[in-house]
Amino acid sequence: MDQRELNPSERIDLLRDDRTDVSIWLKDKRPSESYVFAADYYHHQKFSKDIAYVVILGPTQEKRRAIRAVATQDLDWRIMPEGGGDVIDAQPYPTSDISAHQRLRSIKRVQNAIDQ
Repeated sequence: MDQRELNPSERIDLLRDDRTDVSIWLKDKRPSESYVFAADYYHHQKFSKDIAYVVILGPTQEKRRAIRAVATQDLDWRIMPEGGGDVIDAQPYPTSDISAHQRLRSIKRVQNAIDQ
């Protein structure tokens, strides 16, 4: 796991990119399911690939756990729930205007992370 120190803007960009890619992958793999996918981090975690928690609402517990695993470990994030202080939600980028080519790249990137 890459735990080098990141500057805060680089870290937020990485988290938003990963959340966007996972959202696209989930929509491709589970098009008929409805869910809410949230990833938050404590303000003091802004220099590392740590997040406070990932919440998946909607599908069965087994599916929620699988989604959480993809969203964190497979993309090299670590859940570190201890902390305290302000919790900040990292929103994914809007996916409605993403091209088909970018969607395919996102799906492939997440699938490659899962397969490794």
